[in-house]
Amino acid sequence: MVGSMSQFLKDSFPQIVLLATFLFLLGMLNLVSGEGLLKVRQQFDRRNLYQFFEAGSFDNDLVLDSYLLSAAAEGSKLSNLHLLNLDRDRLAYVARKDGQAVAVAVPAIADDGFNGKIDLLIAVDMFGRISAARVVEDINSDQLFGVVDVIDSKWMNEFTGNSMRDILRLSWQPITSENEYDQFVGASVTPKSVANKIYDALVFYQSNRIELIQGGES
Repeated sequence: MVGSMSQFLKDSFPQIVLLATFLFLLGMLNLVSGEGLLKVRQQFDRRNLYQFFEAGSFDNDLVLDSYLLSAAAEGSKLSNLHLLNLDRDRLAYVARKDGQAVAVAVPAIADDGFNGKIDLLIAVDMFGRISAARVVEDINSDQLFGVVDVIDSKWMNEFTGNSMRDILRLSWQPITSENEYDQFVGASVTPKSVANKIYDALVFYQSNRIELIQGGES
């Protein structure tokens, strides 16, 4: 019995080595493919994040210099995290120039209390002014990267340069561009809901500005 087993192993040794080599290469291929996909997702966000900050105002990697925001507000050291209304973990992005923070982009979700919702990303400078507020495509995924897919909107551009005291005025400003309302908001989420959520994002930012620019959760 022992002799037959030894002979079997001897005869099967080349096949065992081949199988082990195949499994090793397959594992390496999956690893490389996963790393490659991650880099593609990160580069996608990196390219789109540029429109949230003034050209030349930052010199850091926005994707890597980020702060993880948990969808679960309980137990977080951040204040007023619930105001963002996040339904999944998201990243806040910190822009720096010569090592000094100049702005932070914060995600938020505006909804109608039912099923209608839109994803927002609001960039705020150190003086509390909005450098950009945009609607981003809802990817319906738990991915942290490859998510900054901006939907163009002239109405959203009206928030640029404004602060908390200006939000009320903008909330009643109608969307006049033809078909734009249906394209990026939909019939159930009103402009006032969007403006109110941007206001909430500013409150969150002001409550946590120091913590966010330290990037402690990235």
